[in-house]
Amino acid sequence: MKYKVHSKIIRIAICTICICIIVSSTAQSILPPAMEWHGKSEALIANANNPWITAAEKSDFVTTPSYAATMAWFKKLADASPLLTMISIGKSAEGRDIFMIIASTEKNISAAALKKSAKPLLLVQAGIHSGEIDGKDAGMMLLRDIAFGNKRSLLDKVNFLFIPILSVDAHERFSAYNRPNQRGPQNQGWRTNAQNLNLNRDYAKLDTKEIRSVIQVMNAYDPVLYMDIHVTDGADYQYDVTFGGIGKQGYSNNIRDWLENTYKVVADKDLTASGHIPGPLLNAFNDRDFSQGNIVTTGGPRFSDSYGDLRHLAAILVENHSLKPYKQRVLGTYVLLESTLKILATEGAALKQITEKDKAVRLAKMPMAWKVPQMKNTVSFDTRSNPTTADATVAAPDSLKLRGVATAIHKSTVTNADYVEWLGKPANTTVADYKSTEPFDFITRPKGYWVPASCDDVITRLKIHGIIMETIKEPREVSVEMYRINNHVFEDDSHTLQPFEGHIQVTGTTKTETRKQLFPAGSVYISTDQPLGDLAILLLEPASKDSYFSWGFFHSIFQRTEYIEAYIMEPMAKKMLAESPALQKEFDEKKAADKTFANDQYAILTWFYSKTKFYDDRYLLYPVGRAL
Repeated sequence: MKYKVHSKIIRIAICTICICIIVSSTAQSILPPAMEWHGKSEALIANANNPWITAAEKSDFVTTPSYAATMAWFKKLADASPLLTMISIGKSAEGRDIFMIIASTEKNISAAALKKSAKPLLLVQAGIHSGEIDGKDAGMMLLRDIAFGNKRSLLDKVNFLFIPILSVDAHERFSAYNRPNQRGPQNQGWRTNAQNLNLNRDYAKLDTKEIRSVIQVMNAYDPVLYMDIHVTDGADYQYDVTFGGIGKQGYSNNIRDWLENTYKVVADKDLTASGHIPGPLLNAFNDRDFSQGNIVTTGGPRFSDSYGDLRHLAAILVENHSLKPYKQRVLGTYVLLESTLKILATEGAALKQITEKDKAVRLAKMPMAWKVPQMKNTVSFDTRSNPTTADATVAAPDSLKLRGVATAIHKSTVTNADYVEWLGKPANTTVADYKSTEPFDFITRPKGYWVPASCDDVITRLKIHGIIMETIKEPREVSVEMYRINNHVFEDDSHTLQPFEGHIQVTGTTKTETRKQLFPAGSVYISTDQPLGDLAILLLEPASKDSYFSWGFFHSIFQRTEYIEAYIMEPMAKKMLAESPALQKEFDEKKAADKTFANDQYAILTWFYSKTKFYDDRYLLYPVGRAL
């Protein structure tokens, strides 16, 4: 009987393995053909008898280990090496620890000590989208080689923080069906966290425990470079590792130039020498192929790279190519990580000085967004791509020498529309390259902001960002400039009234008014004369697409809570008209110009109501004041 139970378990296990293989095979069979790859970086793979071989290496990069297996391996590695320390930086919504590895030769590895260290500090995170887990397995290999291989010298002049899995709950939503457009590993995690929120849309609003944990690491340790490792979707091309800063746009010009002219030049060279094909960040203009060019637009501080730029932290977005084999992608990531540590060893001090220069800049006028100069309209803030050809205007885009992949266009028998087939063969060409380098929606920089105590949720989030503020202990009346919101529209990025990342977003025009406003005890004053002053501006200005206003933290200003009855307003309106010829003229002109208004009793009486002292003075008034 005992034997039969064991046999049944064995048969189930075998069947499970077979199903996994079939599923994996089926998933891979629908992908475009892969180009054969071999590179020098294959020498980085551990021998089978290495006691610290990783699970990915052991499976020849077919699989990736679970959260529990990953963290058990890291704990064992850290316990065995004096160079590595494993700490929790927070917990997820489902209670899992978000672990970080501290790799350093320093005796004191506290956050305060590493922040003061003369060595530059690198912060790298993997698995912000847990199906895109290349960075985890690459980091395991590299830290193994630092601890017990020949890479210890990488820590001689650099300190290294590594978060193996950021979206830990999503990592455990393992399935072979999660990313049908990605070539391995066999089972992949989910894109969003346990709350169904996309962590790489949360840097500004800070709804998630995962991103709050990362921001707290930034504030506590003050890294000089921050890397966020992803795997891209979309069109096929030859590049296996694409990466970069946010380009010529943004708020950190000196950091931008360093990333483009120093960092990327060296990293590209190292990747090429190891047999990889590095490239720039790519998005097909038509969201299909590159026949109409490439486009890269900045997304705003909801995204990791744009958030880093706004807080004046050098930020690298890595997008490995989903159609390249998992082994190739992981090894390319290893090379990029090693290259980054070497670059910081020689250039980290210079980057620190450059960063301080950007932190000291105080723009008199701040653009709220950036657009492609060739476009009539701005591109979707969230997707960073997908304009239409009708958007293109006069100015010519740059050109890009693209190492592409050959295509064939077919007529679909399913949709009766054209679709692209990627043929798996190199096709080099020159294409248009659209870049969002034109700033717009400028806001004059205020001295600071007054945020009332009633906005405690917003104040809490501003504090988590690390923004310096003064909390008043007694009520204070101050002269401020405030916004009255007009023509507000609730929408998401598709311009429909749908939830987006758990919020209903709002846009509106503003009219400023200067007034004396009483701010109660517990209110805060935020000066914009601080390193994170630019971040405070984009979080508090309603015109910013990633402001707390836009994300819906001030929806209560759109509701009216006091009314007046028609039997009161009717005689009052007659009295007002009799006493004011100017009001009579204004009323007549409004009726003549707006026939809908002229035939709407409620609208007419509400209009008169708004002219009285009984009207709610705070209706549609954005409660944050701009310091004069």
